[in-house]
Amino acid sequence: MRSAAGDEPGSGGTTALPIGEESSGRLLAGEKTDPKEAAQSVGDSRGKRRKVEGVSAAEGGKRMLTAEEVALAARPLPPEEIPYPKSGEHTDVVAWINANDALYNKDNLGDEGSLFNILVLGRGKVRVKKSVASAASMESMDGRDMIADVARSVVNVSATEPDGKVLYTTGIIIEYDEIGKCAKILSSSSFMCTKEGKLRHPDQKVLVHLSKDTAAEARVVFFNGHYGISLLDISTVFSLVPASLGSRPCYGENASVLDREVDYALVVSHGSILCLEYPSFERNHYMFTSYYSHLICTGGPVINNSGKLIGLVVKHIPQATIVSTSIVTKCIEMWNQFGRIAHPIHHLKLTTVRMLDMVYRDELWSRHNIRSGFIVAEVCPNSTAEKIGIRRGDVIELIGVDHLSTVVELEEFLLSLAWKFLEEKLDSSSTIDIKIRVHDIRAKTSVSTILPMGFSDAAVRSYY
Repeated sequence: MRSAAGDEPGSGGTTALPIGEESSGRLLAGEKTDPKEAAQSVGDSRGKRRKVEGVSAAEGGKRMLTAEEVALAARPLPPEEIPYPKSGEHTDVVAWINANDALYNKDNLGDEGSLFNILVLGRGKVRVKKSVASAASMESMDGRDMIADVARSVVNVSATEPDGKVLYTTGIIIEYDEIGKCAKILSSSSFMCTKEGKLRHPDQKVLVHLSKDTAAEARVVFFNGHYGISLLDISTVFSLVPASLGSRPCYGENASVLDREVDYALVVSHGSILCLEYPSFERNHYMFTSYYSHLICTGGPVINNSGKLIGLVVKHIPQATIVSTSIVTKCIEMWNQFGRIAHPIHHLKLTTVRMLDMVYRDELWSRHNIRSGFIVAEVCPNSTAEKIGIRRGDVIELIGVDHLSTVVELEEFLLSLAWKFLEEKLDSSSTIDIKIRVHDIRAKTSVSTILPMGFSDAAVRSYY
């Protein structure tokens, strides 16, 4: 058993409360503990520590919850939102908007501009306009030379299905072995798999186009529908130039995106990394760019002004959606080590406190002493997160984990736990406990508790 670093869950008496089958088979991230120990240490509101009799999760028992955790889990659920109308007609959509707005009236939420209202409804976020300065910065000769250098690593990728249908995407060379004359190509997974992570067709033929007239048949090492990436391997007699890998993008940073047309023509778009979030269950780590291109193309590399690869375009919703190079690198390392890629499952849509407008950030700090953390935009019904008491509009902080101030950094941390998950050879029913502090902004209370974090490799497929 492992125990997460940091404070233990908070104060009060304890009550046995089942929180679902997810409680069994759990590991804790951090220090080693005896799996047969029958007591656990908790802290009370005065900072004292005492032993509370309980049953080890490894023995199939239920963790003893504090009175505060019981009260947290007993909070009422928010009203269930009305699903988007299937017809898509304007009148139906307007009616849907009005009906959902009626679920959140002022009697429930308080003043329209209140902090609680802002957190629950997701308003008040920073909106950054498209950058015009970044485009001008590439008019310099050095900028043009840098783009030309990176373009040598940008290729076209196609997948031909048995019925003759051809799908195209962009790719980028990230490794080249001069002796073995082989290379690895990073690209999007959208051209070979559905959004559910399933292969479009098992007999499709994948080619990497190295020029307008030269192509090499590719072996697909893996594709991952969850993160939207794929890794290809080719053999070629030509000498290739791999891209220079950077780390994660910075919000507000100038960036360029390179794409290849079907005829191999290079398309270069300039913009910036937006301070913008579209929270999505299990995919909160998406980042967005402001660039505009006539191509709705995936797989294009995102580079900074030094020519370093900092991300990959994986979709458009509606801005170009990118996954950080730091996450891509962890996925490749995980595949090389285990032949699998596990991703975290917490059933939460999260946004970043740092993305709030400064008025509301100031209020969070001055009134609630919250400088960073993650705002809960939505909780999946009947999930473990909902059962332990996490509600829409709460602010979550991880206990004992420093320097997690963005959703990308959070995803990188959770991927490090996924590595332990694979290293311990755990099954899909096992979890790793994460110690968190849940801030109820409306009630002005904070409760420390444990969120059992699950992991899955269900969206990962080896091509062969």
